[in-house]
Amino acid sequence: MASRDRATFDGARCAGDLAEAVVFVDACAHAGKVRLRSWRRYVDDHPGWTGIAQARTAAGLAEAATRSGWESRLRVFYVVDAGLPRPRVNIPVFDAGGRLLGIADLLDEDAGLVAEFDGQHHRRRSQHREDNVREEAFESAGLTVVRVDSLDLQGFRQELARRLRDGHRRGGMRDRSRDRWTTQEPEWWIEHAGPADALTEEELAEIFG
Repeated sequence: MASRDRATFDGARCAGDLAEAVVFVDACAHAGKVRLRSWRRYVDDHPGWTGIAQARTAAGLAEAATRSGWESRLRVFYVVDAGLPRPRVNIPVFDAGGRLLGIADLLDEDAGLVAEFDGQHHRRRSQHREDNVREEAFESAGLTVVRVDSLDLQGFRQELARRLRDGHRRGGMRDRSRDRWTTQEPEWWIEHAGPADALTEEELAEIFG
């Protein structure tokens, strides 16, 4: 495990920027190559190394539940650039009766804000339909949804920051007594939902391609 910790450490501290450092660490953690708690201790044990500040910041932002590099980049933007509270990652959201509404890429429970990243596969008509149905279910239950794709993160960053902050503001002003959603997992989910799988080849290609 020490060699994996070192390789992840080197990847984080030598990445081109903070977002790419988090992409790398998230992928390693999601694939089970490192355990974030012990890896963070490894980072802390190496003060003075080149790039240590970036590695430490990446360690604080890393999330093993992240399933794509663009999700990582969106989360870094959400927290660092938009200045919003750290969201939960890939959280199942249910209605009051325990029916699954969808898995939220990023969820701020206090603001009732869902930020969804639309990767390349979301362009397929069947996937686009599923996305629309899920978004309608979220909004009908009282959540605010902001959809993001790579163009937003690459060329429209100021506008994206404004959209996310506006969504956060609107969500924070909602009538919470009308919320019809919860993150409390019903028994059927606890019994049948397994642990997150390791990254597939398709997911790795999305991260590093």
